[in-house]
Amino acid sequence: MNEKSTDELEESLILKAMPFMIFICFMQVFSDKMFGIVSPDIAGTFALSPAQVGWLTTIASLVFGVGGAIYSTLSDDVSPRKLFTVGTAMFGIGSILMVAFQFSFWLIIAARSVQVAGAAVIPGCFVVFVRKYLSADKQAKYLGFNTAMYQLSAALGAVFGGFVSKYLSWQMTMIVPVIVLIALPAVRKYLPDKAKETGKQPAERMNVVSIVIFSIAFALILMAINKNTIMWWGLALVSVVVYVICSKMVKNPIIDITLFKVPKLVSGSLVGAIVYGVQMSFFFVFPFLIKANYDVSSATVGMMYLPANICAFLSGMSSGFITNKIGSKKGFQLGCLIILLSQLMFGFCLGGNIIFMWIALALFGVGYTVIYPAYNSILPNSLPNDVVGRCMAVNNLLNRLINTAMIAVAGVLMSGSGLAKKIIPAMGHTDQSFIYSNVCFIFAVVIVIGMVSYYFVFKNVKEDKQQA
Repeated sequence: MNEKSTDELEESLILKAMPFMIFICFMQVFSDKMFGIVSPDIAGTFALSPAQVGWLTTIASLVFGVGGAIYSTLSDDVSPRKLFTVGTAMFGIGSILMVAFQFSFWLIIAARSVQVAGAAVIPGCFVVFVRKYLSADKQAKYLGFNTAMYQLSAALGAVFGGFVSKYLSWQMTMIVPVIVLIALPAVRKYLPDKAKETGKQPAERMNVVSIVIFSIAFALILMAINKNTIMWWGLALVSVVVYVICSKMVKNPIIDITLFKVPKLVSGSLVGAIVYGVQMSFFFVFPFLIKANYDVSSATVGMMYLPANICAFLSGMSSGFITNKIGSKKGFQLGCLIILLSQLMFGFCLGGNIIFMWIALALFGVGYTVIYPAYNSILPNSLPNDVVGRCMAVNNLLNRLINTAMIAVAGVLMSGSGLAKKIIPAMGHTDQSFIYSNVCFIFAVVIVIGMVSYYFVFKNVKEDKQQA
């Protein structure tokens, strides 16, 4: 059998596995949304303060970030079958442990850490896997399907979490994610058992010391961003220096510092980070924005996400087709234009009829589903094939750090009085309206910066690059 026929057979098997892989992504987002909704109920059961129950999210986020980096780094040398088998199994086992340990908050945290350590295989490997194993014409299609299911799972997870919180018990949210294990047979059957191109070489063991130091440094940087004190920034700086020294002394560190020299990696990652930083920051701002300007309940605010997620799901299902039709570059700019329109609509119409907010939120979600396949088609294809997994680990790291920083900055902007004035004509008439309108205008400027930066970073990158 010739090489082309072998590749075609491998792709046909992989396509059979794709629905199950997207299902794993669905369950990861679904479970995250459920736990976010029922966190107050968990706090009530164990008599915890919001800060104490927040450790459930904080520790899970840390494990998720480090786990994603580990999976991405390993994906250059370890087969997709092994990575997704381990990830899916840990996801399901962690869910079972959460059910077993529901009597103890700290044991729940430990079990949740196992769960998200498995779920991290999706952000760690999915984009890399699509880039390496699918032909160019199918990459955008399945990336589009993935972002569509993300939107659907976010909507259903929030609705189900609210239903459980009101009518059942929060423990029910621990049982549901166990069904992710039904994807395990397909993962074992259809995914390749050798890593692309480097499959003949045994994978080197990732240095454990580097993982520990990286985890500490990552946690301290996140704390420094949130606390913003000299002490925390000092500790973060020291930990980064220690990790840099460690990465140069040990073999196969979790993040190889030399990767920062790879063309397009840092610049391309920063473009994506600031654009996606607007998404994360605005989702943080949105509940405050609505409650400060409209007399609505938290339930109404939550319901506003549902039609937005449904619209985003529908657009996500066709976003891969759009990317293939007009190209990644035009697809990214189109998505950014839709996001820009939504932020301008929020800025100008805030304080007017709330229907404008519903429409603007739907446009916001649609814009991000359009840019997802466009961005994740062109960035990985601009990176060297033999280190694309390691490079995407750096990309995920930069995204998480910058997103966290932008959320912190958004919090400062909302809390201050410097924006409490009508800088640009808007429908609002109060200081609160002006603050949030101006924050949206700032987000709009950031999106424009992202669009311009994207053009210059990727203008010489071919969009039709095929895998060898």
